[in-house]
Amino acid sequence: MRGLFLLVISNLFIHSLHCQHMHTEEELQEFKKIVSQTRQLGREKIVYIALTNITDDPESVLKNDKVTISVWYNDLTVKVDIQEHSPIRYFPMNTKYHLEKTIYVSMDHVSGSSGSIVYNQKKEQAADNFSKVFLYQHTEDKKKMVSKVFQLNNRNDPQYYLDPETQRHITIREHKSHYSIQIGDQYAITYKIDKESGQIYDYDDPYKNFYPTPTATSFKPKPLGGSWIEIKE
Repeated sequence: MRGLFLLVISNLFIHSLHCQHMHTEEELQEFKKIVSQTRQLGREKIVYIALTNITDDPESVLKNDKVTISVWYNDLTVKVDIQEHSPIRYFPMNTKYHLEKTIYVSMDHVSGSSGSIVYNQKKEQAADNFSKVFLYQHTEDKKKMVSKVFQLNNRNDPQYYLDPETQRHITIREHKSHYSIQIGDQYAITYKIDKESGQIYDYDDPYKNFYPTPTATSFKPKPLGGSWIEIKE
């Protein structure tokens, strides 16, 4: 019964974390106890539990030098922040991936998570909320496809030339008859390349006649449970 109670408490915590609810003193003490017991597992075990949420092969993520992992705790929870940093990414047809994700760990299980998903799917496929979403990894097969697309791309006018050694923040999405290219993130240059002819079309450069808006300082409330402290071992 106690194990079930702890599981219910941890799940209730994740819900209340988003709803910004206040907690009773009894709940706060129970959260602290769960955090303490989770920390006793050690960083390595906590990371491994978190990785099962985004991969079927945790070892491949641990060995990936393009993935950063950090573990944090406060009075209410333990979390694992995972980010993928490949400068060039390739998304095959009908795929979706996490590029970053925060995973909450309670005791020996994942109690919740948050993170955005990057899609290369049709709307009806993207609406499927039940299939597991994996962390993006830039595999050897994806590297070969990137090389193929770059070769196709660089047959065009020199103004479209892409240098795989220096280029950063490129996303390639495969479609049935073409590849879509996105250069940059927030204000991305986008265009398409025909798979057969290599012709570039639908070129869109938002930087043409671009006037940036002054950046406003955003207010971030203090996290529930106090400041985050990193677990380094």
